[in-house]
Amino acid sequence: MRPQARTPDPRFDLVCRLQRTARTLALLLACALPWSLPAHATLAFDEARQSLQVELPAEEFLPTHLSAQPRTSVTPMRASPGAFLNYQLSAQRVASDNLAGAEAELGLFAPAGVLLNSVVARHLPGDNAFVRLDSTYTHDFVERMERLQLGDAISDGGSWGTSARFAGLSWGKDFALRPDLLTTPLLSASGSAVLPSTVDVYVNNQRVTSQSVPPGPFIIDQLPSITGAGQVSIVVRDALGREQLVTQPFYSGLQQLAPGLSQYRVDVGSLRMDYAIASAHYGRLLANGTWRRGLTNWLTVELHGESLARSAHSLGASVATAIGRLGLLNVRAANGGDGRGSGTLLGAGFERRGRYLSLFLEHSHASDGYQQVSFVGSPFVHYPDRDLAQLGVAMGRPGSLSLAWVRQSGGTLPAQQTMSLGYSRNAGRNGSIGLTGTRLTTAGTTTTSVFLNFSYFLGGRDALLATASGGSGPGSPERELYATYSHSPPIGPGQGWRAGASTAGNFDADWRDQTSVGDLEAQAARNHGVTGASLFYAGAATYLGGQFNATRTVQDSFALVDIDGLAGVPVYLDNQLITHTDAHGRALLYNLRPYEPNRVDIEPVELPLDTTIGARVMPIAPGFRSGVVARFPVERVQGGQFNLQQEDGSPVPVGAIVRFKGKDFPVTLDGMTYVTGFDHGFAGEARWEGHRCAFRLEPPPPGDPLPDMGRITCFAPQRQGGGR
Repeated sequence: MRPQARTPDPRFDLVCRLQRTARTLALLLACALPWSLPAHATLAFDEARQSLQVELPAEEFLPTHLSAQPRTSVTPMRASPGAFLNYQLSAQRVASDNLAGAEAELGLFAPAGVLLNSVVARHLPGDNAFVRLDSTYTHDFVERMERLQLGDAISDGGSWGTSARFAGLSWGKDFALRPDLLTTPLLSASGSAVLPSTVDVYVNNQRVTSQSVPPGPFIIDQLPSITGAGQVSIVVRDALGREQLVTQPFYSGLQQLAPGLSQYRVDVGSLRMDYAIASAHYGRLLANGTWRRGLTNWLTVELHGESLARSAHSLGASVATAIGRLGLLNVRAANGGDGRGSGTLLGAGFERRGRYLSLFLEHSHASDGYQQVSFVGSPFVHYPDRDLAQLGVAMGRPGSLSLAWVRQSGGTLPAQQTMSLGYSRNAGRNGSIGLTGTRLTTAGTTTTSVFLNFSYFLGGRDALLATASGGSGPGSPERELYATYSHSPPIGPGQGWRAGASTAGNFDADWRDQTSVGDLEAQAARNHGVTGASLFYAGAATYLGGQFNATRTVQDSFALVDIDGLAGVPVYLDNQLITHTDAHGRALLYNLRPYEPNRVDIEPVELPLDTTIGARVMPIAPGFRSGVVARFPVERVQGGQFNLQQEDGSPVPVGAIVRFKGKDFPVTLDGMTYVTGFDHGFAGEARWEGHRCAFRLEPPPPGDPLPDMGRITCFAPQRQGGGR
């Protein structure tokens, strides 16, 4: 009998076809890939497994771009309408002359801006005067970082010009409106990872970020930088625990701007004359403009121009560029003059600020005829040529050394040269010693001055200072030894004093009393045979939130903290106890940093028992020279406790839940239960496994923040009742 032919399994045929198709595709892929892959890629085809393995170095993967955690900004609080008045009163007697004076500054603020006005009054022998100093309206456009000023202001001189007082309009971008913004070029770190890894980035041995990266190259930018020379270190740890370390040196200067960041300022008005002598003496029309922009991480350019009607004018540019990791080079050039002619200003400077070595070099030259606005009517001498060299060396425990040399010359003026040498080091754990020597040479005349200082911290707020001085030549200090003992006042209210005397018969004594409403200071001194005494008192008055307050001088911004009428609550600013709330539950905090988060907090344990607080810490960011009202979310909560028992006198078991005024409260040992919202009589219910009962509380006694209601009986549902 012939064997019967076996019918093929269709599934087996399908598998064979798929294998042939996969082999064909793999061979085609293996032939096509080399045309698109780099030459150093390797291919391995496994015929048994029908797989193709492609190996590439990490650099051939798509790069991963990450950013370090950005600094979080705080939205400034809206200013509350209010006012403040700073004042200072003084009385002095020098030899046989009596002097007196007063100074005041009035500030009015609202969401629309701040209006400041300052005046001074003085009584001198043969001279009594009352003079207005400054009157300025300021409005900040925080979102655009722009500031508008109307009235008295100081112009922006740029990197090579000088500032001048004027009255008019000032408009420009002010980075002070965003203290969290890093204006210098930010650092970046780059590397590659073979396996999934964790990357830690360090700037001068301080870790600034930690990121997870996939295999391949990576870039981490937006790293915070520091001023001067430094080093970025990158530590890459892969999934197998292997580490690789990469270091990248850098240099960053304050004159640099981050790429794409611009700063500008325009000033137009009348030049202010006889400041602090005349109230309203103004001169010719002044126009002034400055523009800076960061082009790259290493290049920043600046344009500056200024003009005084029918007088001096100048226009120029400057460039700040980083020279690798060595330092920063500044180059400037300007042309300026007046109706009589013009000239040029050329200058260059180099700076390097390092951990151990700092160097600063500068040279500038102005040709004949060069003028700029600050030269007009200035009592100071302007030398056409100026050279400057500074060197600082930090030697660790042996101390630090500084050298400086300045030479000014040119024109018809005699050349002037100054050389100085400084040395300082620690003396023990609490002491320090410093030596300074200066040599000034002008027109063949030399003056030498030497000062030796020793200071010792005695603990607390006490310190001892001794100074020995001497020299030769006209204007040099006399030879004497001066010793001073000081007890510094605290940051808040308190007293401090200082007393010193010298071998030449000179002396100095000072006493200061700081209170919550002002500062009183008394001084007496004798110098070169002339004896004098003075008395100063400074303080301020504020109006904010419908309340008047007396406080110490308000230099910056301030806030009125409201804690819902709770009196005597301690208020902390940046972890320091500043004051306590008054009888109305309010506290005034002065000299807050504008546009920055000032951390204000109160401790919950210092609040009454019948209160709860939603947040114990509040960042307060006021605007420029203005006040805000900050209310802490404090809620009055009447609590009470009682021992809940069953009808047979046994306590309700531990773990039972009491339902009282819509909230659940646990039962603890001996039926002890604590509830909140206990402001009047109310019924409740207790539940535990397989049981429930009901009870009623009588109204709490008045004046007790946490009453103990004793034992309360909880009745089963069929026999409800109440009692104690």
